[in-house]
Amino acid sequence: MKEIVYYTKESGRCPYDDWFSTLDVQTQVRISGRIERLIEGHYGETRKLVKSELSELKFKFGTGYRIYYKDLDDVLILFLAGGDKSNQKEDIKQAEKYYKDYLERLNNNG
Repeated sequence: MKEIVYYTKESGRCPYDDWFSTLDVQTQVRISGRIERLIEGHYGETRKLVKSELSELKFKFGTGYRIYYKDLDDVLILFLAGGDKSNQKEDIKQAEKYYKDYLERLNNNG
């Protein structure tokens, strides 16, 4: 079983939650179902991002939703951000900044 960890900014805000809360209930239910399968180790359609340490979960409904994440080890998955196909490039850049911030804070505190 995998555990999902959600990146939070120093302010305590979670970019993934901010994005997820903007989605309609039906979309939230479908994405939550996929996350439950991910926790059980069934990733479904994913893609390693080019020139990045991150990957994305791909959804083939709606506007082509994406969740940007990093497998931290055999157990933990770090969710950084979500978005859709229309803002993909910007979302990836932002997720990479979040991951860099996560690593910097981890190294400074650990």
